[in-house]
Amino acid sequence: MTGLDAAGTSTPAEGQGSCGPECEQALGRLFAYVDRELEPGDADQVRQHIEDCRPCLDEIAVETMLKELVKRCCQDKAPEDLRVRIHAQLTTLRVTRTL
Repeated sequence: MTGLDAAGTSTPAEGQGSCGPECEQALGRLFAYVDRELEPGDADQVRQHIEDCRPCLDEIAVETMLKELVKRCCQDKAPEDLRVRIHAQLTTLRVTRTL
């Protein structure tokens, strides 16, 4: 079984099914991985970890099912004024972060 060290590189884990810092790091990037928001190299590292770690594989399966359930159940479109306010806030956050 492999994990991810602080630099995000693969490292051997201590025991089959054990969850340690490498699992915490992989799970910390889980939502970004499920949403396909990670850079290709980071996604490969998370993918390798979850392929080798049953607890993390189970966790990603739950998160993926939850995301699909929300997507299926929440088909309503947000009111236009709410969408505009959210877009404006995200734009403001993005501009603030890059400055």
